[in-house]
Amino acid sequence: MAKRMRGGEVAVRSLEVNGVETVFGIPGVHTLEIYDALVDSSIQHILARHEQGAGFMADGYARASGKPGVAIIITGPGITNVATPIGEAYTDSVPVMVLSSNVERRWAGRMLGHLHDLSDQLGVMRAVTKWNDQALRVEDIPGLVNTAFHMMTFGRPRPTHVEVPIDVLAEFGDVEPRPAPKLPPPVPDTNTISRALEAIDQSTRPVIYCGGGAIADQSSTKFESLAEQLGAPVLTSAMGKGAVSDRHSLALGNMWERGNPVDEMLRQADLAIVFGSKLGAQETDYQRMPLPESMIRVEIDESEVLRNYTPSVPVVADSGETATALLDGLRQRGIHKQGWTGDDVQKIREASIDSCWGSAQQPYVDALRNAIPDDGILVNDMTMMAYINCRRYPVYQPRTFFFPSGYGTLGYALPAAIGAKVACPDKIVVAIMGDGGFQYTMQELATAKQFGVALPIVIFNDSTYTAVKEEQATEHDRRFIGVDLQNPDFVALARSYGIDAVRAHTPDELRVAIESAAVRSGPTLIDTPIEIHFS
Repeated sequence: MAKRMRGGEVAVRSLEVNGVETVFGIPGVHTLEIYDALVDSSIQHILARHEQGAGFMADGYARASGKPGVAIIITGPGITNVATPIGEAYTDSVPVMVLSSNVERRWAGRMLGHLHDLSDQLGVMRAVTKWNDQALRVEDIPGLVNTAFHMMTFGRPRPTHVEVPIDVLAEFGDVEPRPAPKLPPPVPDTNTISRALEAIDQSTRPVIYCGGGAIADQSSTKFESLAEQLGAPVLTSAMGKGAVSDRHSLALGNMWERGNPVDEMLRQADLAIVFGSKLGAQETDYQRMPLPESMIRVEIDESEVLRNYTPSVPVVADSGETATALLDGLRQRGIHKQGWTGDDVQKIREASIDSCWGSAQQPYVDALRNAIPDDGILVNDMTMMAYINCRRYPVYQPRTFFFPSGYGTLGYALPAAIGAKVACPDKIVVAIMGDGGFQYTMQELATAKQFGVALPIVIFNDSTYTAVKEEQATEHDRRFIGVDLQNPDFVALARSYGIDAVRAHTPDELRVAIESAAVRSGPTLIDTPIEIHFS
């Protein structure tokens, strides 16, 4: 039955009926009705120290759990602050909902000097969301929240935004929030699957490529079984790491580079089966990855399926459902291939690792992998060690390797790791970052401390924006500017927050520090000095 409630309570009840257990945010005068309703709610509120942190926490929560993350954000500067993490979630296809307020309806967008005025708040969020809208009445709120959840969870997951002006939050309405209907994932049609099976039957050396759209808790075994049925090596993008366990004999991981053994293998392939990847410029070196012209491309987003590489068989459907349909069809038709053996693939993988960039830092990669269990989550920032991890760090389960791939945002790792740990309190979560990236969101140490987030926080510290300095060294004749950092004592900084902190000078010390930090009840900062030499 409908109940008379203020708009703020309606917003919170609408989140509750959609299964929201945790939200991230910072209260402000425009969202006090929402926060007042949270006092009586079962929803846990995690207080960030910056709206950017709240957005990244919601992102990490969503990537770890597979459920939408929610950030509650104030008007104006709150929106512009959260736009960066929402842009990251948009490019990486992460379901994050922003619930915001605005000035009173009659003043919105008029720029008459009201607190937090923004000329076009919906326009700001339109650039970084799949869908966003404004509630003009209390009665609008449940439907808009449900639309936001539908848009996040059906088809390609991407962020959404619901704006409720401050006067609507304070008004009363008679409403009964109900959950958004849950729809099954889109399945491929039988004619398309038949065409795909014919393409597979005509091939002799197929390969499989998995992107971020192939990451799902129950899909790994489907891709592995399909690879085994075809003797097909499985490559991944950075976002796709974990779609197939790197322990599998046919797994090549994210190892393609121009001219390396994986590149040579792709030139021998006569069919590519691509699951959930835009095959973007960064992953394919501006479409120089030599994928065969015969291509089955599975993409849940119709606007993506023809982008960058044109498939001979486009399939607009869920990757896991399509893998199941292909596997069933292959078995029914008795189609079995032996393009490459497991031994062949492992030799290619080992040779590619040997030739891959970052060998000098392999001991640190090994230290991370040895300290983190198979189901533990590694959250990477935009830093040199993370770029090396994209190639060299083996991943054994889905949702255990996070990297801000599309937007490439500095400061991602610490708050995203907090969100991941809140979502998965029984898993070990480790954040790694550079000293520069850490200082973008280091204030979230306070959030980790306040909420007892047991999190090893690893800073690879060389007092430099290393990637930029390397470019200046190689491309601009070592004309360095704006890249050298004067850092604080990070150990002393962490201790000033009441956080355990140590310094790890070697890979073995790093491994021990992570293992010790993982059993503590709160965060631990691990300052890891490293040296980078420029030619």
